[in-house]
Amino acid sequence: MKSKILYSILITLFLVGCQSAQKADAPEQDPVQADIIQLTTDQLAALSLQYGDASTAAMGSTIRVQGKVDLPPQNLISVNFPLGGYLKQTKLIPGMKVSKGEVIAIMEDQGIVQLQQDLLTAKSKLELSRLELDRQKSLADAKAGTLRLLQQAEAEFKLQQVTVKALSEKLKLIGMDPASLTEGSLTGQVLLRSTINGYVSKVHVNTGKYVQPTETMFELIDPEDIHAALTIFEKDLPYVKKGDKVNIHFHNQRADAYPAEVILVNQDVDDDRTATAHCHFKQHPRNLLPGMFVEADITIQNTEAKVLPDEAVVRSGSQEFIFVKISPTEVKMVSVKTGIAKEGKTEILEGLDGIAPGTIVLNNAYKILGIIKNSE
Repeated sequence: MKSKILYSILITLFLVGCQSAQKADAPEQDPVQADIIQLTTDQLAALSLQYGDASTAAMGSTIRVQGKVDLPPQNLISVNFPLGGYLKQTKLIPGMKVSKGEVIAIMEDQGIVQLQQDLLTAKSKLELSRLELDRQKSLADAKAGTLRLLQQAEAEFKLQQVTVKALSEKLKLIGMDPASLTEGSLTGQVLLRSTINGYVSKVHVNTGKYVQPTETMFELIDPEDIHAALTIFEKDLPYVKKGDKVNIHFHNQRADAYPAEVILVNQDVDDDRTATAHCHFKQHPRNLLPGMFVEADITIQNTEAKVLPDEAVVRSGSQEFIFVKISPTEVKMVSVKTGIAKEGKTEILEGLDGIAPGTIVLNNAYKILGIIKNSE
């Protein structure tokens, strides 16, 4: 029994040794490269591959984005009364149109009277100081005065000039004309006038309320520079340029398109990977209000680019590829970076360097990819 077991072990060891020797004697084979595809004669006949080079074409497309109606800070006017006072009268309500120079409120306060009184008093003192300066100059010319008195007169005259100038500027700040101020025109009221042609956005005060100098009374909107602020995703940002044509649609007016033009593209990308493109309307739509939601189609300007037929480009996973002929029966898979796709052509941004002329497969790239998948 033991002899039979020993005999079986020897036979097994002999067979294993023979198989190992056969493997050692067999020649080593090169591993097949994953990006090179061997095609059979039947496959080549069925594919009818065409070879060539990338061509040059003007590429452009349309990007659909969203945004809102926006207003630059200089077109949003906050109305206040720098001197402070009581609101005697106003007829403004939100949405009301106003014209430049139109009276929008009447303010009154004792401080208004006091400021006018101070200015008239300063003008009188200025005139007296001017007369005294002229007298001291005459005495100095006649060798009858002193240098000290002349210098005092000059200093007093300059001081009164500064006082009159300062009080005049204060009157201008509240909308009064200091040049037309006389003893008979003293008043305790000031007319506030609109500085723009626009409409009222907000009213923060009511009749009879005391308004602080820093308090905003009304907010006016100048629609002259109202525009659309469109949100551009980071991947589309390189294609949007100043001067691009835009068609803007409002949420409740899908059938109407308002032409506009890109005037500025913000190059600062936000945390959500977007930037803003500002667009001016060719003609302002009616009832246009800041904050309104819009959708827009941006027509990207045509640029000269290297392109291949759509049939020449395939996507596998997160990458895009083309195929290049390296022998009569072999093609190589080459990774590329693509751009705009338009009218059956795809823009090739990267990946064409070093490719031999006339070797790019121009058709049936997806069929070749299918052959690779089937073989796997």
